[in-house]
Amino acid sequence: MLDYILSVRYEAWIAAGIIVFIGIIGSLFKSASRHFPPGPWGLPIVGYIPFLSKDVHLHFINLTKKYGNVFSLRLGSEFVVVLNDALSIRDAFSKEEFLGRPPNSAFSLFGVKSPFFLNYMQIWKENRRFVIQSLKDLGLGKTKIEVHIQDEINHFQEVLKSFKGQPMDLIVPLTSSMSNNISSLIFGRRYEYDDPEKNILDENLDEVTNLLGHTAFHVFFPWIRNIPLLPKWLGIEEGYKKFEKSKEIFRKKIEEHKKTLDKRNIRDFIDSYLLEMKVRQTKNANSTFEDEVLIGCVSDVFGAGSETVRVSVGWLMYTMAAFLDVQEKIQKEILEVVGPDRNPDYQDQKLMPFTQAVILEVLRWRTTVPLNVLRYTLADTNVSGYDIPAGTIVIANFWAVHHDPKHWEDPESFEPERFLAPDGKSVVKSPHYMPFSVGKRACPGETMAYMEIFLYFVSLLQQFHVRFPDGYKPTFEGNLTITFKPPLSKINFISKN
Repeated sequence: MLDYILSVRYEAWIAAGIIVFIGIIGSLFKSASRHFPPGPWGLPIVGYIPFLSKDVHLHFINLTKKYGNVFSLRLGSEFVVVLNDALSIRDAFSKEEFLGRPPNSAFSLFGVKSPFFLNYMQIWKENRRFVIQSLKDLGLGKTKIEVHIQDEINHFQEVLKSFKGQPMDLIVPLTSSMSNNISSLIFGRRYEYDDPEKNILDENLDEVTNLLGHTAFHVFFPWIRNIPLLPKWLGIEEGYKKFEKSKEIFRKKIEEHKKTLDKRNIRDFIDSYLLEMKVRQTKNANSTFEDEVLIGCVSDVFGAGSETVRVSVGWLMYTMAAFLDVQEKIQKEILEVVGPDRNPDYQDQKLMPFTQAVILEVLRWRTTVPLNVLRYTLADTNVSGYDIPAGTIVIANFWAVHHDPKHWEDPESFEPERFLAPDGKSVVKSPHYMPFSVGKRACPGETMAYMEIFLYFVSLLQQFHVRFPDGYKPTFEGNLTITFKPPLSKINFISKN
């Protein structure tokens, strides 16, 4: 191994050194702008990265005590501005200048034209509205998709019953169940949980989300991709291979749809996109509607739609096993509104304020995505009185917003009642609540996410008592990747029947 490294031409190492030097000098010029946000000093080349803890969102909160809610720091060769309060986040994300994505983000490793996670602004602008409208037309937020979700939940409950109340790892079958809901929208079908193709997609989703950490070296040291063997050591190469397998499946699905496409029978999102692509390409030969962008759309919707919801439901079940009094109160409300046998529907939430409040509180207390998918300024701009130059990476710390003692009483405590009106009969949301981000680049699947979370949560508590195994002491310290995942633990789902 050492011999191989030494055999690399010295010109390559010199080139890498020059790239690092230029990056640092450029960053220093950027930080010297008229009124750039203050922040801590770091070390040469690596910047502040060595001082960050694994719970980056909490570390950022500590830095606000010295530098304020808007501060900057250098991570590797990039200067980053961190926003830690609702006012600065809403101010920034309402502006066109903050709509970009970093050109060297982790998503760029996979060689896919992602409209929602990469810096293809024209692709995003042309595809965003169509993608959202197409999903709505296919039933997003309406009865059609709700029926699919209810059917999937019934399958999922049978899996839980098969464990006969014994401790089980919830996340494994939950992953298959959640991604089936997205599969129904995109591919027009659900998979059996042991389907080989389905297992590849679900396993690769885990691998890719672990690779997409916000402080990953390949984000803040983009030049390392050109150093021999380093991508392999950092796990980038393995993640890329797994994503390629998922892309092959997506590409195969698209080709299958082309062969059976019928404009009189739009089965799913791929059908809808292919028909729109024909129209757009007829009108404009340079349209961004093309096969590679469709693969990017499918990848974005499948990944984001599967990951965030399963993590949210995972936290809800974990929390209910820890707070049995809250679980009992929800089950009482379910019995009064839904009854013991009928499938819950999304309209039931209007009559279930306490259940709604619990969901909102878990999404605040254990924020599923503590740090936003990285933003990138497209032009010189400003936020909260600070000048932000073009080409600056921006991180929004939603965890800080959701745990700000100025706006939440005792924010570290789990208190669903904070979302209830004084009479307990209706839900009250705070302007400081933003689990799915804000602005034009907020999560386009927010409506479906809330529907899935509510239906899974109510259905499971309708049919099961949720418990931890005897002797287990819950800890609410999660694992931060691109989402904040609950601790690995087994849970007992004890059927009420």
